[in-house]
Amino acid sequence: MLRLRREYVDGPERPEIVLLHAEVNTPDAAGRRIARCTRVVAPTGPPGRRAAFVTLPDPREGERFTVRYRFSAVRGGSEGYSPFYETIVPSDEAFGDLYRVPEEGGGNLPPAPGCGHFLVVLPLEDGEKAAGVFRYGFGAMRKKPSPGLCRAAVDAGDGPAPVLEAPEALSVLKGRPMPYFLYHVPADGALRACKVACARLTLTDEAGDVVSARLVWGDPAWRASNLCAMEAKGYPGGAGAAGEEFFAGDRDAYLAARFSVLSHIPGPRVFEAFVFGPSGSRVEYCFLTLVRRPDGTLAARWRNREGGGNWGVTL
Repeated sequence: MLRLRREYVDGPERPEIVLLHAEVNTPDAAGRRIARCTRVVAPTGPPGRRAAFVTLPDPREGERFTVRYRFSAVRGGSEGYSPFYETIVPSDEAFGDLYRVPEEGGGNLPPAPGCGHFLVVLPLEDGEKAAGVFRYGFGAMRKKPSPGLCRAAVDAGDGPAPVLEAPEALSVLKGRPMPYFLYHVPADGALRACKVACARLTLTDEAGDVVSARLVWGDPAWRASNLCAMEAKGYPGGAGAAGEEFFAGDRDAYLAARFSVLSHIPGPRVFEAFVFGPSGSRVEYCFLTLVRRPDGTLAARWRNREGGGNWGVTL
């Protein structure tokens, strides 16, 4: 698989959070969507610069992908969006920002329909060193463990443990993501298996002014930071759905459709989403909301635990 690096420059006022929203498509007449993701753009070494990665498959001979993306940033209670940009992969323009994750066989398994990926720190066992090349992969709970499932390779160098992109679920039952295994093989050749679990988290909108709720979550060290859109319980889907917000070409039309549907859902409205990670691990989280002021404008507001800090849940 390939990883395309995209960089953001903070500017004179440092943002509270920056997000990259990217869609990978085929540039043929059908315009088939390959993948879609939202990533937290993390600070890099140089001050004022941030970067995030978009994952896409290795192109077959003669195949090209169009990566369409934009940034959003929150500063001082407001949220701003960049224009949409496009780049072609492979191309001379993208060559210097492409990194290959070697894969064997058919590559790692895609997520279940309707699910995406999240970032996770490779879970190491007690005494296991975060060094050298690790092979990793995924398998359903019913599948027999096998080193052959570890199809991708990542070099941790001298540590720390690498951050991987993992599917939210390989299957879904009655609307709930089902657990699966994340396997990895370190330099000693011994297969390790870790169950990936999930937890459903909710945000209650007592005031009825939340238009968009986002769940910001990650490991306690925030090495693997994630953001997902939360949908209101009872939202019928279609126009104005939460998952379309960051990719809507006409944001005013999107918000108008969302306002209309939300106004018909009885309060207090409840927004919900899932977090994922190794079973037994700790996830920290908080909320970023867009609320509608009385004058109809929108304000970006953080919701943290009373007294400050993040909430936490053990998976």
